[in-house]
Amino acid sequence: MVVVQQEKVTITLPTQIKEEVAKLKDEMKMSMNSIYQTAIQEYVKQKNREKLRLEASQMVEEYKTNPEMIELCNFEEDIVEY
Repeated sequence: MVVVQQEKVTITLPTQIKEEVAKLKDEMKMSMNSIYQTAIQEYVKQKNREKLRLEASQMVEEYKTNPEMIELCNFEEDIVEY
């Protein structure tokens, strides 16, 4: 069994958001803590995906503009099949 270390964190939310989470808690039969954890986990995943997309775009641009990368990408054109 994996034990996940946890740390208590205090945050301040607008009253409206807290009330909306309280409604979700009742509808979903989940604790508010679980909803907050899930929301934060999803936010972190989204930001990591955005960062990865940006890095991939930068790599594509590098491959398009860097002469050495262009040469590496075009090497297959020199291969002759027998």
